[in-house]
Amino acid sequence: KQWYQRRVRGTCCKDTTPGESHILFSTARLLFSGIGADELLGGYSRHRSAWERGGWEGVLSEISLDINRISERNLGRDNRVVGDHGRDSVAPFLDEDFVSFVNSLPVQYKVDFTKERGVGEKLILRKLAASYGLNSCSTLPKRAIQFGSRIAKLEGKKEKGGDKCTRFVRT
Repeated sequence: KQWYQRRVRGTCCKDTTPGESHILFSTARLLFSGIGADELLGGYSRHRSAWERGGWEGVLSEISLDINRISERNLGRDNRVVGDHGRDSVAPFLDEDFVSFVNSLPVQYKVDFTKERGVGEKLILRKLAASYGLNSCSTLPKRAIQFGSRIAKLEGKKEKGGDKCTRFVRT
């Protein structure tokens, strides 16, 4: 029980006196994940590269590849991380009806790579965000979490996601 309790608690320093913090606790059992949005709606830089190399057919091919391999590349890892914290997740972007609907749309509804990065990807989501008044975030370029959170920069290491970590290996 103690292990579980430690996993659902956290410390927050934001909006407190410097040097002070307070404990946060969540009783939420279900997490909503945005996984699938980038794969379905051309949100990765490799989708832009595919468009530059092969036009719309290149983008469609890359999106199809992403959708077909999402379970082996992402879902297992994400489920293990969430489950390790005593939670379950749901991925609305991977609902079968939603995936079928989005796949039935012309690719030009999803991306416009003639527009700059942060504007031309995931058009449907960007327009939806803007329609709700979220204009400032509707034009932000995508960043992987390790870069968006600045954690990689804080560590000051020049490591790539596929690199094997040698700091934890005994010799």
